[in-house]
Amino acid sequence: MKHNWRLLDPDPQIVRKIQQQTDCSPLVARLMAIRGILPGDSAARFLTPALSHLSPPVRLPDMVPAVSRICRAIEKQEKILVFGDYDADGVTATAVMVSFLRDCGADVRYAIPYRMTDGYGLGPDFITRYARPAGVQLIITVDCGSSSGNAITCARKMGIDTVVTDHHPVDAWPEDAVAVVSSARSIGTLSRLAGVGVAFYLVMALRARLRETGLWKTRPEPHLGQLCDLVALGTVADIVPLVGENRMLTVAGLYQINTRPRPGIAALSALSGKSAPVDVNTETIAFQLAPRINAAGRLAHARMACELLLTDDPSRADRLARALCQLNTKRQALENELFDAIRLHLDRYPECLAKPVLVISGPLWHDGVVGIVASRLARTFNRPAIVISTRNGIAKGSGRSVEGIDLTAGLSQCADLLDRFGGHPQAAGLILKTANLSDFRARLESVMGTLISAPASPPLLSIDATLPLSRITPDLMAQIEQLEPFGQGNPRPVFMAEKVSLRYHKMLGGNHCQMVLERAPGNPDTLSAIWFNTADSPSPAGFDKIAFHLQWNHWNGSRKIQLVIQDAIPAKLAGRG
Repeated sequence: MKHNWRLLDPDPQIVRKIQQQTDCSPLVARLMAIRGILPGDSAARFLTPALSHLSPPVRLPDMVPAVSRICRAIEKQEKILVFGDYDADGVTATAVMVSFLRDCGADVRYAIPYRMTDGYGLGPDFITRYARPAGVQLIITVDCGSSSGNAITCARKMGIDTVVTDHHPVDAWPEDAVAVVSSARSIGTLSRLAGVGVAFYLVMALRARLRETGLWKTRPEPHLGQLCDLVALGTVADIVPLVGENRMLTVAGLYQINTRPRPGIAALSALSGKSAPVDVNTETIAFQLAPRINAAGRLAHARMACELLLTDDPSRADRLARALCQLNTKRQALENELFDAIRLHLDRYPECLAKPVLVISGPLWHDGVVGIVASRLARTFNRPAIVISTRNGIAKGSGRSVEGIDLTAGLSQCADLLDRFGGHPQAAGLILKTANLSDFRARLESVMGTLISAPASPPLLSIDATLPLSRITPDLMAQIEQLEPFGQGNPRPVFMAEKVSLRYHKMLGGNHCQMVLERAPGNPDTLSAIWFNTADSPSPAGFDKIAFHLQWNHWNGSRKIQLVIQDAIPAKLAGRG
């Protein structure tokens, strides 16, 4: 048993109202209530998400001045530069904005920084070295820009306007921007939009304004549903809550991917092992497509990924997709090598695991994988972890936290030792002088010790409902599928079954267990199950309890229901205490 289990208990009156108003099953109503879905329009729209339900774009602050300035640039054929970020959210946001502006006939180009040398965001050097010499008159940032006040001021002094679109919160918004369209400045469901979602909302508003100006009388009006595939990809990759607008956009995007995929996504899906008749879903995006998109920005240049998403040429898409897959394979090797080295270090120095936060550093570690390794360490040891690479007197790192612990709050109390830091409560980046590393580690360990009042306990596993294996049928699967797409804010339901008999098991790859479970004791009917990352073989006596989610396992053109075990309590063998 790796987790503390908690069986969730929704308000029965809310469950009953949802069921009555939506005519859904009691199980679906229960699951919706657990996810905070209320009776009324909220419940109905959750089950039938549609783009027509999206909030008006004008509800995002500064949308009106942003649209006015961009429309003027389109009309006057000014040189527009879209400036993006190098992760999947930034790359897809760049592709959304560039695609739409090209459809408008705008004079547009784009730029994405190189992670290894440029770092994150728009800087003054970019303005002086590239934007001004290129004659750029308007910069539109996507998934970045909120923290680029100095660069935006520099651009303004050179006669270059800037429209910021972003979703990252900052203490002070750039004053010299023409507009700052950010979900972090909004309230309600729009506050949850990823960078690509904000870019899409700007495109929605632009299309409506350009309809009023008559542009679509002289050229085809873009169908925005065709951009939703990019929105879904970036939204899922950035792990924002898949509720409200994000849910509507992701549903539309998955439909686009599975019915009329653009060449780049089709090529990447095929090379990732996902092709018809098996649909792409949010898990495909999170674990297969997004890592390959991100690999470009981690190990090479994110422009490769953006070109993949923009191209209409299937042959070019195939070449680019293959290059991304090769980069991702290299990324996996670098990640595993670094993770294994850190695990070996922790085995040699177990006193590190007595600390409330892991701060691990080493020379010349690859900047592109330190964040992923920090995430794996945080999950493995259930505490914040920071992985830092040192070179030429500079220490550059990335940190990840666990639920309920604000990493940036801890870093804020170490600000005098850091050259720069920023991020979210669960993820942050930092730069400091190598000479300050020991003091930083000691300070942060002390600070996090005060922020964390109790020793790290096993992570919580929330159970949505008790579900005997005998009740698992294709009809039940269809009910659960009404809640898709699953992701942050709408997790795949976890169920609990008791007194489960084991018919057969086999260890795969050393730490995965494939099992056949009896639906009920003595019942010849069975269900297949898989338990990933388990060190121990199951007891022949079976399980007292199992926690699991359900999925379809596709093989050789057929599919069958499979349990994915999350945790288990073994049964005791007869005669043993």
